[in-house]
Amino acid sequence: MAQQSSVSSPGPFFFSTSESVALSAEGGGGGQVEPSGYGERYLSRASIGGEASLLGTGAGMATNLPYHLEARLFGNYTNFDWKTNHQNGFYVVVNIGMANIGAAADWYPWKSLRLSPGVLFFNQNRVRGDFMAQPGSTFEINNVTYASQDSNPVRGTGRLSLNGTGFIATTGWGHYVSRSGKHWSFPFELGAAFINTPVVTFALSGNVCDASGHNCQPAATFPGLQSNIDEQLTSWNHRVSPFHIYPVIGGGATYTFRFRR
Repeated sequence: MAQQSSVSSPGPFFFSTSESVALSAEGGGGGQVEPSGYGERYLSRASIGGEASLLGTGAGMATNLPYHLEARLFGNYTNFDWKTNHQNGFYVVVNIGMANIGAAADWYPWKSLRLSPGVLFFNQNRVRGDFMAQPGSTFEINNVTYASQDSNPVRGTGRLSLNGTGFIATTGWGHYVSRSGKHWSFPFELGAAFINTPVVTFALSGNVCDASGHNCQPAATFPGLQSNIDEQLTSWNHRVSPFHIYPVIGGGATYTFRFRR
């Protein structure tokens, strides 16, 4: 009768009968990591949560799948300014804007250790700086010194683009969908996103003078200025080009709930 009852019991379960027996033999998985999740049907639990990382501050949702897998969707949006009045004689406003959406499959080969391949299918991350010279300011471009005219000070904008869709791979510790009776999890991850090669752009306006403060002209027509800007941009773009492999470090908290049995 016991055998007949076992055969007719409803399924399906994630893992083989041998795994279930091994857990039962140890008193319901005593000493095992999150054993109760091994008997869960797929798509029976979900989680929502928040995370902060180098991709920005955002939220995500996940659900459980068979064979130690979870599926996860995440998005980040961050937009804030950092201001200073004393950056080499310039008033500077730096704006950090992160906007991206991605998906990942989380595989747990051992306990709560996680390997997570995924993709960023929307990414508009960038850093922008706007600045204006204060009275008496001088500045260097491509190792050449210039001065700003006080009556029409130098203004400019610089931008670092970190956009582009691509593959993302991380590893970490902690389930996004809790496999125990606990609702809260605190996952951490470390990895990289493969994005477009970062690009720096830079433009000036206002009146530029020579280092002594004389011969002031509009930035667009000042002799040799644009060629020095172009050479400086070549140097900056060379320095940021390795960041097409963009580091991803972050952590957060998720809340798991059951939505079907």
